[in-house]
Amino acid sequence: MKSKFALKGFAMLLAVMPGAALAQENGEATSWAPDAIPSVVRPVPDNGGNAWAAFSRYDPTPSEDQNLQDRILDGAVDIHAHFGPDTYNRQWDAFEIATRAQERGMRAIVIKSHWTETAAIANLTRKYAAPDLEVFGGIALNVSVGGINPMAVRVFAEMDGHYGKVVWMPTHDSEHEVMVNGDTRPFVRVSEDGELLPQVLEVLDLIAEYDLTLATGHVNSAEMLQIMHAARERGIEKIIVTHPGLGPQYTDPSIEQLREAVALGGFAEVVANTLYSDASRPGMVAMIRALGPEHCIVSTDSGLVGTPNHADALVLSANLLRAEGFTEDELDLMFKHNPARVLGLPVD
Repeated sequence: MKSKFALKGFAMLLAVMPGAALAQENGEATSWAPDAIPSVVRPVPDNGGNAWAAFSRYDPTPSEDQNLQDRILDGAVDIHAHFGPDTYNRQWDAFEIATRAQERGMRAIVIKSHWTETAAIANLTRKYAAPDLEVFGGIALNVSVGGINPMAVRVFAEMDGHYGKVVWMPTHDSEHEVMVNGDTRPFVRVSEDGELLPQVLEVLDLIAEYDLTLATGHVNSAEMLQIMHAARERGIEKIIVTHPGLGPQYTDPSIEQLREAVALGGFAEVVANTLYSDASRPGMVAMIRALGPEHCIVSTDSGLVGTPNHADALVLSANLLRAEGFTEDELDLMFKHNPARVLGLPVD
């Protein structure tokens, strides 16, 4: 079935994406030109909304550093650390986050933006704020970087220092999230008529070429598995299943789909705020037990004003999981060893 706005918005696509016309050579689409089916769709009408609009009325009490100390921080790796400046109201910049993580004994962080690549800021953060912390960047393939844009991924991978690490498929601009939320705004699709777009396969080729880490983003569950199968066909072994169970607007797979995902080598990400909540914690604990801690990663997804800082978030999460009966060895897998593996870092 065609995307809801695909045909209706096609005329607008050509207007907002110069060069979207198909370049051909001997009747075949050439690899250097955009595909005939662009990944970015601008619907008609476009209400001018954006993915951060829901946070415009978000006015929490500023975060406080609890300065929590715990053995779990010694060598911990946070694969999902949001920072400012941003379109969201973020509490800390990358230098502040990295300095705190280094002081608390953490090993590594991945700084994430939904809208721009962060390999460059990772380089600066290492140089000027936290030389003893392994700081990596990511890129999320949302509208602001051109959607499923292989050139954006190549630039990210080639950025000075080569600290670009994680490539997220579309997050807040994914077709799935936009449709579930009933928004009328530009979105990024990864498939058409049940088939992955050629651009997705080209991005996967680049992830394999540069030995990057794939994160599945906010695509639907069927697309998640399609992407993972295509990734494994290309030899990609470092795969993050982006916070399953966070809510229907995100990837919301069944436990059977998650079992297939971890059988493909993926690690299921558990973010801290799903553990804080009495409503969501039982489901996340059940997911960890069903998949096994050896297939799960705990990250923070922190950074918004009012949320615990990244080090505190890890300690709070560890204590909640201890209360659920998880052992220290199991916590080490989820907070240290598995996130290190998925980033290609050595594990003792």
